[in-house]
Amino acid sequence: MEKEKIYFIYMPSPMLGRSPMQGVNGAGFFGNLFGIYSEDKYISSLNSELEKRKVNWTIQRDDTESDIEKIIEKKIRLLICAPGLKYQFYKGGFNKENIIYLSMMEYANNITDPVITKIWRLENEK
Repeated sequence: MEKEKIYFIYMPSPMLGRSPMQGVNGAGFFGNLFGIYSEDKYISSLNSELEKRKVNWTIQRDDTESDIEKIIEKKIRLLICAPGLKYQFYKGGFNKENIIYLSMMEYANNITDPVITKIWRLENEK
């Protein structure tokens, strides 16, 4: 059985005015300069929690440059957005109920409770 997919969105959607110089990780100059908390730490922490709880879910770092059409094509079930992306991420036709916007405290302290709670709710819908 294939695992359900979670994507971690860490940069804004492609839009007019977004700098094409996003850098290697998409954070841009200020994101790299002030990027004390990397998405890799959060992803690793959540992945450990998913394995510990033995749920049929997996998390991946977004590889679509936040392109919602590509995300929908890949049949991603749940999106986690890094702090600051609530108004910079184009949701398109994606189910808004399946998008989690992390607070800075949740992100900085690798608090995975909101994601685990949402996963349990989605599992109980089946």
